[in-house]
Amino acid sequence: MKILAVISQKGGVGKTTLATALAVAAEQDGKNVALFDLDPQASACFWADRRRDTGKGETPVVRDVNFNRLPHVLEAMRNGGADLVILDCPPQQRDIADAALSVADMVLIPTRAEALDIRAMTQTVRLAQQMGKQASVVLTFCPPTGPEVEQTREIVAQLKADLVPVSIHLRKAFARAQQDGQTAQEYEPTSKAAAEIQRLYEYSRTALYGKDSHGKAKAKSRRVA
Repeated sequence: MKILAVISQKGGVGKTTLATALAVAAEQDGKNVALFDLDPQASACFWADRRRDTGKGETPVVRDVNFNRLPHVLEAMRNGGADLVILDCPPQQRDIADAALSVADMVLIPTRAEALDIRAMTQTVRLAQQMGKQASVVLTFCPPTGPEVEQTREIVAQLKADLVPVSIHLRKAFARAQQDGQTAQEYEPTSKAAAEIQRLYEYSRTALYGKDSHGKAKAKSRRVA
């Protein structure tokens, strides 16, 4: 079982959007997936509620998890046959961030290409590095033009973090999909938003499982513990 932590010390950078989209992408790839909502605001749980209410599906599994119980619940997932657990982490919660980083096999840090977001991203990267974790930074809500994105890429390189080779742009499909408990690749399968998520998932899959492995594939309909 692999653990992917989606984390940033600032809100509004798309953590839950990416966490839910990656969970669905992994499920579509044949994996048994659980998404742990560690954020007291419970946005991922709200997404799952909407998903059930609108008839879009009961999976992937989304659980509201107190970070103090994280090791125990992860062990239950491991015994229950989960292939991937995604941790949707809150901003400005150092204790929760520490708990998530300590168990993560991959750390994904979303950031906008804006000053305050870059500052928070820098803090999150350094926190991950202090705990011996290699951070992967993904640029989100990217504008179509302007120098900000390239400047942010240079900052990521200076921090010696990995830069995800796909940027997530500001696209309506992301917000519209969330309203009904979907993801961009479900809402508009042939859209640019869906293509970006697929590339992000492929990058994450390689980082977690290696270039020659797609991880353990199982029936998509099976529920993990």
